[in-house]
Amino acid sequence: MDNDTIIFDDEVTEIAKKTFGIHFLYPWQRLVIANILDAVHEPEENECCKQIVLLPTGAGKSMCFLVPAIVLDGPSLIIYPLLALMTDQQRRMSEAGLDNVVFRGGQSLQERENNFIRIKQGVKIILANPEVLQSEELVRQLAECNIKHIAIDEAHCVYEWGSTFRPAYLTLGKIARQLNAPVITAFTATASPQILQKIADILFDGKAHIVQSASDRPNIHYHVIKCYNKKKQALKLAIKAEKPVLIFCGTRKKAEDMARELMAFYNNDTIKFYHAGLTKDEKQNVEKWFYPKDNACLCATVAFGMGVDKKNIRTVIHLEPSSSIEAYIQEAGRAGRDGKDANAFLLWSPEDKEKSTLFNEYAESKTCRRQFLLDALGAEKAVCSGCDICNTGKPAPFARDAAFALHFISKNRRLYDKNQMSNILIKEFNRHDCKALHVNIWDHKDIETILRLLEENGFIKTLRFPWSGKIDINRKDDI
Repeated sequence: MDNDTIIFDDEVTEIAKKTFGIHFLYPWQRLVIANILDAVHEPEENECCKQIVLLPTGAGKSMCFLVPAIVLDGPSLIIYPLLALMTDQQRRMSEAGLDNVVFRGGQSLQERENNFIRIKQGVKIILANPEVLQSEELVRQLAECNIKHIAIDEAHCVYEWGSTFRPAYLTLGKIARQLNAPVITAFTATASPQILQKIADILFDGKAHIVQSASDRPNIHYHVIKCYNKKKQALKLAIKAEKPVLIFCGTRKKAEDMARELMAFYNNDTIKFYHAGLTKDEKQNVEKWFYPKDNACLCATVAFGMGVDKKNIRTVIHLEPSSSIEAYIQEAGRAGRDGKDANAFLLWSPEDKEKSTLFNEYAESKTCRRQFLLDALGAEKAVCSGCDICNTGKPAPFARDAAFALHFISKNRRLYDKNQMSNILIKEFNRHDCKALHVNIWDHKDIETILRLLEENGFIKTLRFPWSGKIDINRKDDI
């Protein structure tokens, strides 16, 4: 059936079509929308007045609060964790013809007053972040606006950030009660049962109605690549991977370094970096640059993780493990939001075993990676539609860069010291990779990293007399 001939049989579907160009709503979207509307109209002892909704990234959770916002006879307050996300969503709403007002830090009294005038004139959507709601005067004024629904987006941040650098999150339950909205809905893409309970404790005094769809994103294929030099592995992977590519880096410095590595291979208009150290204008410029591009690679910290909603990211690479399994699923879920096949790669080195014991079981797993992630969420069993283990029937092999170096050393035992070995291996590595990349990418520091880790992990050793300083094989097991 042609999309233009779809027959609408209910108000919310027609609103979704006319306002957002969406021709149908998924069952989980319809359920959440129905819960919100029913609870607003019949709030007495309705368990859906306080609900937590888990929908996987890309499942269209914004429709779950935007469609009711149009229907309800009072405004909806939507709370976002990041200004970048709030700005992006405001842009999308404005493009759809949805009037909205934004409350954020740094606004003048006149700007605030104009917002309240527009709310009285019928604006249906109010956007804010937790910090701006710390103003008692602002909350008092909002409480007079007859807010019908409060939606808290990316609600896992309530737990993950509230106890550390975003204490404003811990006050959202109290603020919601002060605003006296009949319905409060917390939305997140990923949360284990333990985190769900923490969210319920903070927002709803411990009791919430849970709506959870299937958590699996079957179009995302999960991979772990073991390597000793992750920056060079990320470079080779980004060169070969389907674009656009998003590389998550553990620090601001690593995001910039990784971007420089790629800039040596690509032109500067194809590569940029993004982190919290950029100014507001710099961030917005990167977001505007990345959003329309089909061939770009962005090296970013998690500051980008909930920013621009770019649906066609084909590849996500993690240079380091995420802070939690939930965070990894959320970040990997930036890929393939258009429903088409996408790949998520975690790069794993021996150093990660010490730094991130949380991910050891995932990275060293001999069974399905997809199911490991679903089990961590307490979610459903799924038939794997793509992970490196299920695709090959084998766990991730020994780090290939280390194996390449070890193979060369085994054929040249006790002939070279570390400096000599490094100089020779640079040529060997470049000769090998130049066949595919057509450019030399390895340098002395890269090889030093591999040799250091091989020695620290007992695969090679530096000899004493009579071969003082020469490099030899110590063991070759586990390869």
